Amino acid sequence: MNSSLKTLSNSLVWNTFLLMLGAFVFIVGYNGIAMHYNFVPGALYGLAVVAHSAIPAISLSQWYFMFNVPLFAAAWTGVSRRFFFLNLLTMSAIALMTSYVQLDLGIRDGMNAAIAAGAFMGAGSGIILRSYGGGGGLDVLAVILNRKYGIRFGVFYFAINGAVMLLALSRFSSDTIVSSFVMLFISSVVTEYVLSLFNQRKAVRVITRKADAIVRQLTETSKFYATVIPARGGYSGAPIDMVYSITDNLRLRALEEIIFAVDPDAVLVVENTFSVLGGKIAIRKEY
Repeated sequence: MNSSLKTLSNSLVWNTFLLMLGAFVFIVGYNGIAMHYNFVPGALYGLAVVAHSAIPAISLSQWYFMFNVPLFAAAWTGVSRRFFFLNLLTMSAIALMTSYVQLDLGIRDGMNAAIAAGAFMGAGSGIILRSYGGGGGLDVLAVILNRKYGIRFGVFYFAINGAVMLLALSRFSSDTIVSSFVMLFISSVVTEYVLSLFNQRKAVRVITRKADAIVRQLTETSKFYATVIPARGGYSGAPIDMVYSITDNLRLRALEEIIFAVDPDAVLVVENTFSVLGGKIAIRKEY
């Protein structure tokens, strides 16, 4: 990633834009679709919906704000000051949008509504988590678990959402709970997709006897990154090399052309990656 893109990704303006955009997309999914079917969203927002159904005298935005307050202490001490204030900004924006962004997207089929709401809310959550902030208290726990133990955001939220659904069983019908599960599943998948959208790359392995020539063409001529791993043939025992490189969909064809132009007998293996971070390929987020 070049320096200008790195500067942009670290800028307060860009991160604030992502947080506000993600918050708006999330609220469009809930207020525009899910709310009209009494679907229960996940995480603290879902817990606030359940609490509001039990005590409607306290508004949904007020419940959401109150549930967030205790968890912000973890953001202050467990991550960073920047993360704390960006979380506070997003949580406040979501609370305000909940009260003032009123709309109906007009989806009348229940299952279509669950799918569409999940897509919108998952996209909103993914956009929020693409920034250096988060959407509220549970995002702090999600970031800490991801950073320390590698637990993926979608997995964490799906587990939390299951617990919220158990609480919701006493307040909502079985059909509503099932539709809410569909919405949450779609949301977790879309969240993972949005998070990996800019980090996903192609891992390329090349088995060849002309590794030096291939690497020279890749690194000097076309500016690819490459690593040479010494190996030997499993049957012949003859020395052979494996060239390992990372690229994306747009440049994969060019990489193939270079490899086979140098060594028509090379064996090329291409694999999808979930996420590639580090080095000059993609910067790692520091919260």
